[in-house]
Amino acid sequence: MIKEIKYNGFTETPSDYECPDGDLACVVNLVPEDGGVRPVAPPATLFTLPEGFYVAYIHQGTGYKHYIIRNKDDFYWFDDEFLDNKEKPVALNICDLSNIGIIPGLYEVNGIGNTLIMLTSVGMRYYLWRLDNSQYVLLGDKIPELPLSFGLTAEMERSGDFGAGITVWWTTSLHSGTIKDEDMNTLTNTVMAKVNTFIADRSVNAGRFIFPFLVRYAYRLYDGTLTMHSAPVLMLCATGLTPQVCVLGYHVASEEGYNNRVQDILLTVSAPVCSLDYAALSEHAISQLKNWKDIVTSVDIFISKPIYTYDQNGKCGGFAPWTENPEIYNPVCVADHVNSGLQHTYSSYDFNVLWAHTFDVNGGYEEFPEDRVKLPYRKMDEVNRDIKECAQFYLLKSIKMSELSVERTRITVSESYLQSLTSREVMTDDYDSHDTLIPETSFVYNSRLNISNLKKRLYSQINPATLFTYMNDGISYTNYIYVFIKQDGREICIQTYGGRVSDIQMRTFLYYPNRNAYKIIISDGALYYEFNMEEHPNLNGAVYFKGFDDTEGSRETPLDIVNITEAQLNSTIEIPNKIYTSEVNNPFYFPVLGINTIGTGRILGICAAAKALSQGQFGQFPLYAFTDEGVWALEVSDTGTYKARQPITRDVCINREGITQIDTTVLFPTDRGIMLISGSQTQCVSDVLNSKEPFDIGTLPYIGNVIGGYANDSELNHVPFLDYIKQCKMIYDYIHQRIIVYNPTMTYAYIYSLKSKQWGMMSSAIQDTLNSYPEALAMCSMPNNGRNVIVNYSDDGITPTATDGITPTATGGLLVTRPLKLDAPDLLKTIDTIIQRGYFRKGHVQTILYGSRNLFDWQLIYSSTDHYLRGFRGTPYKYFRIALLCSLTKEESVFGCTVQYTPRLLNQPR
Repeated sequence: MIKEIKYNGFTETPSDYECPDGDLACVVNLVPEDGGVRPVAPPATLFTLPEGFYVAYIHQGTGYKHYIIRNKDDFYWFDDEFLDNKEKPVALNICDLSNIGIIPGLYEVNGIGNTLIMLTSVGMRYYLWRLDNSQYVLLGDKIPELPLSFGLTAEMERSGDFGAGITVWWTTSLHSGTIKDEDMNTLTNTVMAKVNTFIADRSVNAGRFIFPFLVRYAYRLYDGTLTMHSAPVLMLCATGLTPQVCVLGYHVASEEGYNNRVQDILLTVSAPVCSLDYAALSEHAISQLKNWKDIVTSVDIFISKPIYTYDQNGKCGGFAPWTENPEIYNPVCVADHVNSGLQHTYSSYDFNVLWAHTFDVNGGYEEFPEDRVKLPYRKMDEVNRDIKECAQFYLLKSIKMSELSVERTRITVSESYLQSLTSREVMTDDYDSHDTLIPETSFVYNSRLNISNLKKRLYSQINPATLFTYMNDGISYTNYIYVFIKQDGREICIQTYGGRVSDIQMRTFLYYPNRNAYKIIISDGALYYEFNMEEHPNLNGAVYFKGFDDTEGSRETPLDIVNITEAQLNSTIEIPNKIYTSEVNNPFYFPVLGINTIGTGRILGICAAAKALSQGQFGQFPLYAFTDEGVWALEVSDTGTYKARQPITRDVCINREGITQIDTTVLFPTDRGIMLISGSQTQCVSDVLNSKEPFDIGTLPYIGNVIGGYANDSELNHVPFLDYIKQCKMIYDYIHQRIIVYNPTMTYAYIYSLKSKQWGMMSSAIQDTLNSYPEALAMCSMPNNGRNVIVNYSDDGITPTATDGITPTATGGLLVTRPLKLDAPDLLKTIDTIIQRGYFRKGHVQTILYGSRNLFDWQLIYSSTDHYLRGFRGTPYKYFRIALLCSLTKEESVFGCTVQYTPRLLNQPR
């Protein structure tokens, strides 16, 4: 009888008794594809690294391709231009990454554009490639903090004098008199017109400030985004009603007993009118920020609308003495009062003092004025609420990096700018951008950096001097801040020191950029001020403000500080189930819309499938999140960001380094094998390899005597596949359409052909995969000297063919079939002829035949030095194995074999 057998791929299941004829039990440097078993040619060698060096990442951008290499804690780079220069060894021309320092706990390296990102145990380190000087510049872990102090420069101003136009009947003083209703209306109309004109001319149209407002700043990045928003600072132009309408003098027209008539009342509108100024608190901080000049283009200052204390729609209430209701009519202005005659310091003075030191209060009238007009004012509860809930900030000024200074600098506001303030750019809200992100994994997709498996170190670089309106009127103290936070099921205390301020202001507005902060304690080392925070209703932070009349006092050292534990001082929290996605081409900014929560477990890795994943759905699920609960699919939302859609499989990735993206699918290792995920469908592509007892080639007699030139013992000593993939990585060979599954600790690798959907194997010294799609670059170790060599599995190297007149270079390989049953697994059979079929030269395939009656004990039957076995007969066997020793060039292949055999027919089953 004659049977044609076609060789299939490498399998370990089902059992030897059930497996079809043609499946392979052992294969080295061969893979089934294109209709036959073909050789796996050795890859092309690109270059060899010096001893102890390995490639960590390939950073490729417009006009350059850099190999980032590492030797212990030192990093270097070189490019293709150097590789083309064969006269110099690599080690002599490696360029040091300037100021690289020691990288603690390096997880991985990635890049976007000209920015190189190293993920470390202390955070992300950014390196910028600058074309102007062909260098990598270390930027740092994150954009540095720049402490800015905001202050006010005030001028006490008054309008022209004007008459009240009314008559007051009084007894003992002007404010005790009575005013007729029609005169009260006249007073309101006259005074309110003058006040509104004063506000417009002296403030709104002049680019200056009369009413309290809040100011904050943020960094403007190269793509226009804003990040690292500062805490809002309450600028105290006035803590009560402003402006004031003062009585300069009056004439007593007649005296009729105790009912005197007063007319010709002379009034003026007055207020401290302020300009905003700023100063950086550290030259070193400015210098650090200027190192980021390619990333940060300016420091942008934003202000809120003025928070009116004056009721523009109210009515005047007559006159009041200067001593009445001082919290309203005697407001405090914290500023440098430049024309008051007072000492030029940034200090706190009330209106009465400023007025007395600036103007002649008599004005030449008969009577000394002791009164002011009772202007309508807003309820202070409403004013306090507007301050506490303020969330809209509008662009006031962009400060270029070159303009930053430690000298106090007045911000010049053009005329009428404030008139259209609310039409200016509105500041975006901030989300924890001051915190330090510490991711362990990253993935770049669509020019966005996706990071996961995160820790986050909470913001601690708080400078007390940046929290208040600037003052320098007394002895300054080094202050200590303690921020208490309840987050992640823990009690956390943030400590920060430094920042010299003259005193803790009793009219305190405090903000910390974390919603979970519930208390701040500020101390100058002797006195302690405790402020209970609450979540800001409109911003991502916590706020304290109880009004201008807040008189929160100091006390002795709070027990909260005395009893701080080491656990509380650990400000690093884990956020294992979130993915942070950066802005496009901007790995420095992670907007809140780009943060996704994936289930409740830990994210192990991220990967993408870029092409259409199901019929009619182009990129339905562009991003996959591999968690310890399964795989989640993320889809593109209406805003262009990602959103978690659904878990699509409960298969859990057991090794995140094995997650591999190919054009239309993603592969990842699990406890049940290598899974292929496409759209929302998953399937196992390695079921045929999942045997607990791998084939032991040593069970074949004498095989060790002949395979020396084709395979070594370590390549044939297999561990169970499910154990192998626990540390596996993969290479996608786009050119050959193959997946190489390797384990750096093993000397053999598996090959999955995407063409045939079958498995092969090859010798392997692969240590790591390099990011080089569509090239399949890898780093292999050299067996003799331990040096690493970079190879390209997409390129078979220079392999001569017969047409060149040169003997073709052949690849040695080994093939052993699984037991052949020849359609009768329980009958004894005698084989007399085997002919190997395929496209190969004579002598490139040698054949060995083994037989067995129980699938365990094997006997050598016959062998030959070519592809023919014929002219022999002997003991019959139920099962047979064929072993082929191959030396195939890249165009050669083995298809199968023809077997001629005679069944031994008996009248009883065996």
